[in-house]
Amino acid sequence: MASPAKTKRGRRQGEPVSRDAVLAAAKERFAHDGYEKTTLRAIAKDARVDPSMVLYLFGSKADLFKESLRLIIDPTLLASAMAGEEGTIGERLVKQYLTIWEAPETASTMATMLQSATSNSDANEAFRTFMRNYVLTAVSGVIGGGEQARLRAMLAATSLVGTALMRYVMKVPPLATLPADDLARLLSPTVTRYLVADADELGLPSLDELEAVNALVQHHDTDDHQDDRHQ
Repeated sequence: MASPAKTKRGRRQGEPVSRDAVLAAAKERFAHDGYEKTTLRAIAKDARVDPSMVLYLFGSKADLFKESLRLIIDPTLLASAMAGEEGTIGERLVKQYLTIWEAPETASTMATMLQSATSNSDANEAFRTFMRNYVLTAVSGVIGGGEQARLRAMLAATSLVGTALMRYVMKVPPLATLPADDLARLLSPTVTRYLVADADELGLPSLDELEAVNALVQHHDTDDHQDDRHQ
């Protein structure tokens, strides 16, 4: 009697590669192993694709890390919460942000990824790019857009990311032991002030000053990129 045919595992030849499947596998790997220990080969194995396909789809491990962050911190959800009606704009943003950190299914993933961003230069740059291109763009768009709005969003982010680092990653008391509702109540006034207070009260630079600073930063980034290409 012929033995039953063994079922082949993996992706069938010609089956389309799902970008979402690779992202999902990457998110799980980064959450479990951290940035440094995660390899593209391991992600490819989890997603059942060839490692070359991962590079083709995302370009690099850092870019894959950046994109996988969007599965956890969805900028559109933050923007939607800000545009709601209940409470202040800062309160709505803080509550939505803390919900991500407090949820059991995302808390450990967030902590591991933030740890990676503070300990590895490539992960740090990917996190910075994610914040700048996705989160700050979405948040600043709700309050009118433009350079001053982006600066307001960045100031609000200092409170949110700093709180997350101290509470969820470093677990420093009493911040780490406060009930989430109390934490939201304490954070909201500061975040609201950054987002909507009068520009003169905050001491925000003028648009001309911000544009001049951005021009210098872009010039510096261009020089660094050219130096990297010649090394």
